[in-house]
Amino acid sequence: MAMSLLLVACGSEPESDPWLPAGMPPTPMTRVMYGCETGETIEMRFFPQQGVAVLVRQGVTHELHPQPVASGFHYTNGPYGVRGQGDELQLEVGRMTPITCRTRP
Repeated sequence: MAMSLLLVACGSEPESDPWLPAGMPPTPMTRVMYGCETGETIEMRFFPQQGVAVLVRQGVTHELHPQPVASGFHYTNGPYGVRGQGDELQLEVGRMTPITCRTRP
């Protein structure tokens, strides 16, 4: 529920997956673009019905799974993770220092 409110606050609207096979019902998705302090742009796709998120970085997709948090959101798959609240997100890649990213209009 909190994630739904956060995503609405980011100004994104639910979308359907454009790559569905014919006859499959669309899956609700919220897409948010982030500009990072490194100059790169990443995309997050949130699939609330499936309980997963997808990070798109440098053209590669990474499926991430939710983790419990007191506020905001946290998704990870081990090597990659994202933690966010409001319009800011911390991108975690392995043992690197987290990269700060902010929503783009």
